[in-house]
Amino acid sequence: MQPAEGKPTVVEDRAADTGLGVDPRHARISLGLSWLRRLLVAVWPYALVIAAWQAWVTFGGIHRLVIPEPGAVALDIWSAPGEYWSYGWRTILESAAGLAIGTAIGVLAAIAVWFSQVLRGLLTTSMILLYSTPIVATIPIMARVLGYSPTTVLAIAAIVSMFPTFVLVNSGLLDLPAGSLDVFRSLGAPRKMQLLRLAMPAAMPNFLVAFRLNAAVAFIAAVIGEYLTGVRGLGWLFALSFSRFDVDRAWGAAMVIIALSILSYAVASRIEERGIERWT
Repeated sequence: MQPAEGKPTVVEDRAADTGLGVDPRHARISLGLSWLRRLLVAVWPYALVIAAWQAWVTFGGIHRLVIPEPGAVALDIWSAPGEYWSYGWRTILESAAGLAIGTAIGVLAAIAVWFSQVLRGLLTTSMILLYSTPIVATIPIMARVLGYSPTTVLAIAAIVSMFPTFVLVNSGLLDLPAGSLDVFRSLGAPRKMQLLRLAMPAAMPNFLVAFRLNAAVAFIAAVIGEYLTGVRGLGWLFALSFSRFDVDRAWGAAMVIIALSILSYAVASRIEERGIERWT
């Protein structure tokens, strides 16, 4: 039986619904435009800042020893990538190691507090005192104790990562689904099993949030530590360049620091999204 003239068949309807009848060339153009829109949405704030920077230098009459042009900074980064990398990879390693150590200490402290009310008062007070002390005041003391070495920079990154992890993980361990703890207790589950099977899975979203927040903060803390202790890294490159009146290199170091901080936050955010999908 032939279909009525001018009316699409069932197969044609399904092809239209699934996009099988769409011209591949038009599909590629549509995909490209969609990708371009996402790129513009992500990039336009940075382009606006650079344009404002250029306008400020051009029309504000600011001397280049104070603020160089964006083009000069970009040219310096382009002409000496090895110089930036030789300093940058040290900062990346120190901040990553500090983030890992601070996160581990924060998690262990939160677990200890969950097990013991005595440790709750002791560790919570100690964490608050340590975190409330300005990092700029803490660094010289730590440098005296640990030396003007990468160990001090690593310790600084660990300290700034420790308190947020402790607070958020501790909150997550206590924020259990309604009635779940009563069920575990009624079944005679030991405290260790309550932690592993109930409290820690409940705390995973908070842990991932802490990791995202600390990723960029630990990197900036490592840069500050390098700046104040003279340890080789992007912070020291920034200080050294300014002392030599090499403003292009100093601003280039600052731009690389900002870019790596944003990148670390973006990577941590992606890890958080994947983790939330896994644990919720």
